[in-house]
Amino acid sequence: MSDKRIQSPLSDEEKREVWGEWAEKEDQHLQEVEQRWGDSDAYRQTARRVAAYGKHEWEQINAGNAEIEARIRDLMDADADPLGAAAMDVAEAQRAHVSRWFYDMSHEFHVLKSQLYVDDPRYRAGIEDNTRPGAAEWLRAAIAANAARAATTSPESGS
Repeated sequence: MSDKRIQSPLSDEEKREVWGEWAEKEDQHLQEVEQRWGDSDAYRQTARRVAAYGKHEWEQINAGNAEIEARIRDLMDADADPLGAAAMDVAEAQRAHVSRWFYDMSHEFHVLKSQLYVDDPRYRAGIEDNTRPGAAEWLRAAIAANAARAATTSPESGS
């Protein structure tokens, strides 16, 4: 386990304002995160970043996440193909959002993490509560397609 625990400088009241129900189970969630990923570079990077975030940053994080969820919902409502460009673009937006605010997320790790959206009921609820049922599988497919697109357009691939 890591020596550096993820800690926010927010007051309990601010946490409730910006995290909602998640704030009530903060210790439980952080303990699980630490057990699962505490020895990783992503965990250490997240701990460093989160330690500096005040209410304003969390409001920006939440607004960015809500925008991504709205895009997913709109695409699904329009019956967009999860393997299409628009779906890949929203998958890339999600990856970039995590990279911007928490840790540098590779496409490969994004694909691995997307399996949690399908397999873990809490992750599924985190995606589907603000989008619609089936979003976990839809997003997993979009993330895999986006990773494949990135692999064919990266400088290493010769494209």
